Amino acid sequence: MDDVIGVAMVMDDVRGSSEDPEEPIVRWTCQPMRVTTYATFVKLAGRSFHSVMSTKLPHFAEGEVVKGFGRGSKELGIPTANYPESVVDNLPKEMPLGVYYGWGSVDDGEVYKMVLSVGWNLYYKNTKKSMETYLMHTFNEDFYGSKLKVVMLGYIRPMKDFSSLDELVKAIENDIYVAKQKLDQPENLKYKTNNFFSPSGGKGNEEAETNGPSHISR
Repeated sequence: MDDVIGVAMVMDDVRGSSEDPEEPIVRWTCQPMRVTTYATFVKLAGRSFHSVMSTKLPHFAEGEVVKGFGRGSKELGIPTANYPESVVDNLPKEMPLGVYYGWGSVDDGEVYKMVLSVGWNLYYKNTKKSMETYLMHTFNEDFYGSKLKVVMLGYIRPMKDFSSLDELVKAIENDIYVAKQKLDQPENLKYKTNNFFSPSGGKGNEEAETNGPSHISR
């Protein structure tokens, strides 16, 4: 049988953000791969990505809500809460940029479903890495300065550029739909009552012992 030539998502450690040229940045790129069967290609292509995700999720993060770019409510109709750079910088470097789903709360209040993007928004040509969280709840007012807790449980898609604002909004709406479905699954639903969301602010160690590694960014 002839070799199958394809591309695989491979993790690179590259240099050169506009903020700091020496800062290590992990990104996922496509590289050629030669294998003997298509089934082997599919298996190998996903191995690196899934091995990284299985060791980095769930990921817990908490910090003060800061002012972001001011576009979520005004242009997208989807208000987001931003973490300070200190929390963003504490993310594991191996975590792929993209959109995640999980749970979140404000000031130790009710826990809501959420989607969270990590990276540089390509549509808006952002130059600074950010973590933007959309909580699936209607808040009466902004909560800048409040404490935001989230647990990231799964990965939806990588960051991508969009040809129009309407295309971006549709992608976010689809992210929200996917997150809602995923978070209703028993293995994800139980994190809604994790000790991390209690006022005492536990890390979720009980879950870590039974469901693999957990990490926290502050």
